[in-house]
Amino acid sequence: MENSVTDSTSRRRLLFAGFCALIGGIFGSRKAAAAAVESMGEPVTTHMRRGKPPVEPLDTMVLFARGDDSTGKAITHQVLSLVHEEKGKSSYPWTLYTSLKTHHENGDACGICSRLHKSGPGWSSGVHSEVYCHDRATAIGMNIEMSNDYAGTEESQVIGLNIQAVGGPTPMRHGIQIHDGQNHFQTGIHLKGKGTTGVDLAGNYDVGINLRNNNVRLNEGACVELDGKGQIKIRYKNNRIEFLNGDRCIGHLDVNGEDHAL
Repeated sequence: MENSVTDSTSRRRLLFAGFCALIGGIFGSRKAAAAAVESMGEPVTTHMRRGKPPVEPLDTMVLFARGDDSTGKAITHQVLSLVHEEKGKSSYPWTLYTSLKTHHENGDACGICSRLHKSGPGWSSGVHSEVYCHDRATAIGMNIEMSNDYAGTEESQVIGLNIQAVGGPTPMRHGIQIHDGQNHFQTGIHLKGKGTTGVDLAGNYDVGINLRNNNVRLNEGACVELDGKGQIKIRYKNNRIEFLNGDRCIGHLDVNGEDHAL
């Protein structure tokens, strides 16, 4: 009988010790987590609003809305800020990641949507990217990677960058503008690939390409085609400026010849 009481007491002590260890582990982990993540401000809920900004009827799970009438110090105002620093030498930091998989046949799918209403004269941008390069290798303001494995017979258009002039009575100025700031690009547009056509001006413009004070340069043997089929051409080859009809030279000028009127 005495041994039975002793065993029962030992089991209770063991269970109590395990329970204390469990509670200690739970509160210890919470304390460690609290020490690792600094928290301040108000609790975050699924819908938070500051001011009374106009909000579209969005079917959204999380909504942060902010409306300001700023007259104080000239500073930026954010609704959501993500600040990320990675110092590891082998890492793949992605500060913001969105993934959309859709099977819809009617409607529009969009992984990230940016909408800007400009009602004042200040500089505005729907999407703004700043890149500060401090080391070797590649730095890109916006990277677009495309893939197409559709093997059907119907047309499939995969477009890397699409820019549309969709509304308003006043024409916009430029579809794409590249200009100098405190530095410049050595090459404004660099087409590094292969295909049927490098640049296709399918629209209707008074001037297809306005080079202003800039030159047109071709490598020796390359042609300037003067008709829609590419039959009538001009090229420079072997110290001659040649006029061609197909592959047949119909006339030439010797660039080493004497100067004379044509």
